[in-house]
Amino acid sequence: MNTDELVEALEELPEGEVLSSAEEETKRFFIFKVGESSYALPPECIREIVPEMAIYPLPACPPYIPGLVNCHGTPHTVYDLRVLFENERLDTKQFLVINTENDSVAFGCSEVEEIAELSLSAVSGFADRDTDARYFQAMLDLSGKRVPVLSIPQILKALEADLA
Repeated sequence: MNTDELVEALEELPEGEVLSSAEEETKRFFIFKVGESSYALPPECIREIVPEMAIYPLPACPPYIPGLVNCHGTPHTVYDLRVLFENERLDTKQFLVINTENDSVAFGCSEVEEIAELSLSAVSGFADRDTDARYFQAMLDLSGKRVPVLSIPQILKALEADLA
């Protein structure tokens, strides 16, 4: 799915809203792959998808930070989620530039899968004390497939802790 198809899909989907009592509230999720694993983010977390970007290495960073990409003249710290979660390097030149208040961040991405609109009953939350889920805020049931929803603040906190 290319950027134009994603924009068109977002425009076609109605906003999540409270429906009649027989129907549920829905929420949209941006589904993407990192290696063979699928992850989700709310679409408003994605600023843009940038293909064919070179990574400029950074010394003395954790292994899940391979370097920086230059997107429109602004350097973005690249997070290799595959290293963070599976301890294997992802070979990609496609990145998701993430909307954050204070940080310029990009996630390496193998493939954009879809934008899914799911009922809230298909979304399960994690307890704050669940250390195994420290990088995730929820889990989606997407046609029988479980897809974790990333917690960007928790991922950024991990880098702060690793650099301290």
